[in-house]
Amino acid sequence: MKIDTFAYVDRVVNVLENDRAAFSQAAAELIAFLEQSLGGNDEIVGITDRIKTSASLREKIVRNGLYKQYPAEELLYHMSDIIGVRIECRFLADEQNVFAFLRALFCNRIGDGPFYAPEGNAAFKLNLDAPQPEQQKNGLNIYRIDGYVERDGVQYNFEIQIKSLVNSFWSEIEHKLIYKNKRFMMIDRFVNDMMLSIHESLINIDAQLNMIYSRCLNNNVDQQMQQIENVLTALINEVYTNLIEEKVGFGVNIKDYSESLVKYILYYSSFIRRKAGPDEMYGNTVMNVMNWMRKVDFDAIRIGEKIYIEGEIAYENDLQRTIGAYILEYVNSDFYLNTFFHIFFSIEVGDDAQDFLSYVKYYEKRISAGADPARRVLLKDRVRHLDPCKMVLEKTIAQIRE
Repeated sequence: MKIDTFAYVDRVVNVLENDRAAFSQAAAELIAFLEQSLGGNDEIVGITDRIKTSASLREKIVRNGLYKQYPAEELLYHMSDIIGVRIECRFLADEQNVFAFLRALFCNRIGDGPFYAPEGNAAFKLNLDAPQPEQQKNGLNIYRIDGYVERDGVQYNFEIQIKSLVNSFWSEIEHKLIYKNKRFMMIDRFVNDMMLSIHESLINIDAQLNMIYSRCLNNNVDQQMQQIENVLTALINEVYTNLIEEKVGFGVNIKDYSESLVKYILYYSSFIRRKAGPDEMYGNTVMNVMNWMRKVDFDAIRIGEKIYIEGEIAYENDLQRTIGAYILEYVNSDFYLNTFFHIFFSIEVGDDAQDFLSYVKYYEKRISAGADPARRVLLKDRVRHLDPCKMVLEKTIAQIRE
């Protein structure tokens, strides 16, 4: 027979499932109000919400000992984050600006307490007396504001987080690599140092990205793209270098491979092909790639394991077939080539066979642009004499075209 704690948790979860529609409606009304009020703010990228899942609720009740605090039927309405709202902004400096905007919007104090409501709308309230930003357990700061929506005399609590894209991206990595990975604990000094290193690098990327926006109008297209390439290379290199070290137990230099991945991402990837409009290649590219990378399942990247591509690869010509066969011949015997394609497959969106063919086509295009049939035959022979671990590098691509 299970202990009473499990019965308590089951009763709380039943309350959530029975009242989920009401919480969802409260969240929808809050989001509609925030989007209307903040819609003209160029610093804001988006506003999203979520209702806590039953699994997450169970875990939090047990982890934080909440079953000791309130009756099961009341607990849900005392928790601050059943509704979670994220206001995403572009840069770190924008977080403070968005918070200041919320302070100005929620200008009417309710009684003597810490809650404030907007002018003419008392249904939404924020606790603006708590110090902001607050320090998290990991030592980093976050703008996190408690509030509630009042509907039909019932209070539906919510939590607003204001996060720049780099902070949002970092927290996703932390969540996937540590919070949901039961093998790691933040008390692990190595893992903690690794995550802080990623965060520091992202802060530098934020500064570079901000500079790009500030100076973009004064630079030509080539200068803009070079800046974007530099920022993306630093981002991919930092995230995946730390991931590789965590997976295999030692550090490696993948900067040249990160550069090659960025070239592919910017000029050929499915990410670029499914974007419409020339502006996507410039001001918003880094932000879009960061949002894209947030969906990567880092724990599923099997660095160091063999790569097997199922199914037939639909090569279109002999040069593609030669390139593909040569890569596959060495992909499981060369560490760097293997690592490159593990990272590549994690970033692309198709199955491995589709993504591999996409890269082969990209490689063919890069080395054979404008080549006549005789030259393409020569390129087949030159591919077979490349160092396989360096085959995908940009400088090697430049050499084979000479």
